[in-house]
Amino acid sequence: MNFALAQSPSQEPRRGQSGFTLVEVMVATVLLSFIILSILSAMIGAYRIAAKARYNDHARYVIKSFADQFLTQQTTDTSGNVLPLFLPTSQTGYGLSWTNYDGSTASGGTNQSTAPASIPVLLGDNTGAPITAYVSRAVWYVFASGTQSGQPTSLPQIGSAGYVLRADFTVTYDNSAQTYIGLPLHPLTLTVLRSVP
Repeated sequence: MNFALAQSPSQEPRRGQSGFTLVEVMVATVLLSFIILSILSAMIGAYRIAAKARYNDHARYVIKSFADQFLTQQTTDTSGNVLPLFLPTSQTGYGLSWTNYDGSTASGGTNQSTAPASIPVLLGDNTGAPITAYVSRAVWYVFASGTQSGQPTSLPQIGSAGYVLRADFTVTYDNSAQTYIGLPLHPLTLTVLRSVP
């Protein structure tokens, strides 16, 4: 009697079957990790740039709001007194008032001699990390004619049609907030002119 020993399937040689070795799996994992980290890093960088753009947009909105007030409001009260926003002066917060998203109010005060150099406003909103910026204004009379036409001066240049005022509204940041996550925050200035009858 011939008995042939049958081999079990687990004992047969593995010819033509392919698989991954442990080294191949580790290399693939490392490469995939590098790719995922690169994509994540790019997304974080894009978020930071977008957040900085939001702060700049909000700063432009703030000074544009003050410029719109300067261009559209009456320059005097009912008694004929010049309102604080229109009084010629160098950099000051006098005449400025702002209500932040959290309900806090910043004001330039009621006395020009004790007015702060600027008023603090919060940029951003309650969903992010708000930063404090400082808004100031400077107002001058403007030469209406002659060789210095268009240049600012501290002296009234009253003509038959009134006079022209120039206002510069500026947003600045304190030294500790000059950058946002390594990206510089530059001061912004908006200049507007208006005639006053």
